[in-house]
Amino acid sequence: MLLLDSNVFLTPALTYYAFDICGSYWSWIAQAAALGDVKSISPVKRELRQKDDQIKNWIDIHGSDIFIPDDTAVKNTMAQVSMWSSSNGYTTAAITEFLSKADSYLVAYAMLGGHQIVTLETSAPGSKNRIKIPDAASAHGIATITPYQMLRLHGIHF
Repeated sequence: MLLLDSNVFLTPALTYYAFDICGSYWSWIAQAAALGDVKSISPVKRELRQKDDQIKNWIDIHGSDIFIPDDTAVKNTMAQVSMWSSSNGYTTAAITEFLSKADSYLVAYAMLGGHQIVTLETSAPGSKNRIKIPDAASAHGIATITPYQMLRLHGIHF
């Protein structure tokens, strides 16, 4: 299964897959989620619902199929992610930001279920001021792909 990062919703909605010009993207995500091919996690949902906008409205309609409920079993993998972030030379601010956002939970959930993460973030292994999902995921044996790779993987054409 593929786990979707917040930016897989936010960036397309504001740019190239806006709701009014590419509804197919949003329909496909909802359909793929209902089939169990893609999902996201509750921390991502909480981030996305902070604004009263089209994304929030779309989530209110389709969110029950997309977002995995919180899982207490993730505590163990979250502890591993936290320990890793604290022991790799990142600044305190970078660690605090990473652990307070959905990013760290995406990595922990991916570890727990053996999932890939779909994100627009790119690796920045030399950075100590920000922990990027691809770097944290790679350190834990988790693959990341872009939304374009996800669409190609599923043979989607708009």
